[in-house]
Amino acid sequence: MRRWTATAGLVVRNRARMGARRLRLNFGQVLQLTIAATVAYAFCVYVLGHTMPFFAAVAAVVGIGPMLDRRLRRSMEIGCGAVLGVLFGEVFVQIFGGGLWQLTVMLFLAVCLGMVMNSGAIFVTQLGVQSIYIVTVPAAMTDGAFSRTTDALVGASTAVVMAFITPSDARKRPRNQAANLLEEIALLLRETADSLRRSDPQAARRALSRARDSQQYVDSWRASLRIAEEAARINARSRRYVAEVTRLARACEFADRSMRMLRVVLRRAVSVSENGPSEPMLAQAADRLADASEVLRVALREGSDRSEAERMYTAVARTLRPTAAMGEDIEQTTMLLLLRPLVVDLLQAAGASNEEAQAALPTLEVEPETGALRYVEEQNPDPDDAEAGASSEVGAESQPQVGTDDGDARRNGTGASGTGPAAPPPAG
Repeated sequence: MRRWTATAGLVVRNRARMGARRLRLNFGQVLQLTIAATVAYAFCVYVLGHTMPFFAAVAAVVGIGPMLDRRLRRSMEIGCGAVLGVLFGEVFVQIFGGGLWQLTVMLFLAVCLGMVMNSGAIFVTQLGVQSIYIVTVPAAMTDGAFSRTTDALVGASTAVVMAFITPSDARKRPRNQAANLLEEIALLLRETADSLRRSDPQAARRALSRARDSQQYVDSWRASLRIAEEAARINARSRRYVAEVTRLARACEFADRSMRMLRVVLRRAVSVSENGPSEPMLAQAADRLADASEVLRVALREGSDRSEAERMYTAVARTLRPTAAMGEDIEQTTMLLLLRPLVVDLLQAAGASNEEAQAALPTLEVEPETGALRYVEEQNPDPDDAEAGASSEVGAESQPQVGTDDGDARRNGTGASGTGPAAPPPAG
């Protein structure tokens, strides 16, 4: 019971946190929806003199929608569906009247007409729903023939006008959504490091549960990118943002891959934590990846240079090599191997190419005698890695042996290079 209560509490907290974030992100949309419905209703009452302009408010609400992924194109699609549904229903009622068989025939014809006119499910649904209302509500409650069509047209027009005039920076929403996803990735990486450092499998399971609920961050980012691309097409002022929107779309793709890989890493972190203390390098790598993700989050939100995040990810990538302390621990070795594609995805989210990201990783090979992984020393390491550079230089000049064991190879800088064959032994 305690375990069930703890799990239920964790799920409730995650849902409440994500629900609060959704409300913050869509609060402006809710305000637009409320204002549009009020304006459309008031126009029909005080300007057109209609007593109950129900469809004016309904068309405005369904046209704008409560979520950010409903903008101009969808507003027009839903609004047109609502208007045509009301018009079709009123024409049908004027000719055949209202009743059960009229409802059946009218709904069938309305849905067929909607499918012929448009492939969008929302358009077809709106056409059918609004025509149902026309048949079932008594005509005595209206202000004359086709008054409800006029109300629906006013509401739909209000939604479209709101989509046009509402100030919107095509970059703002994708930037914010990108920052939200990178913040979640950074938090999950810190929880991964903490569970490894404390050998706490329960903490790793909690982080895994949170990671499984994170897909909405990716979906929200993709939806905001669609809105930004639409705004860049229809708004002349937003066209200068096309290049940045494209970069954000590329970052979204690789951040999505990173989140999926992070879930796999967390599943392995549960197993590693259950086996007791682990190699400190794994926790340190997760912590440093979290630091770099924070830098990338700030860069994406502000639209600034991402090279610092790329440099930090590259520095972490160079440390992802097996250590002597890992020995033959298959769980820790597997987690090390899983961190490597994770850092490659994060590097590409920061702007690196696939070739650059792969080149940042240390070269590994399998020891033929033991089957264990070992690091292949590079002849020309990066200047940032001063100690590795000194070791490799000394090894290349003094003892370029090929057949040494793993420990000697690392100390002396021998073995195959990550970029080419090993230096040949001196003559004689």
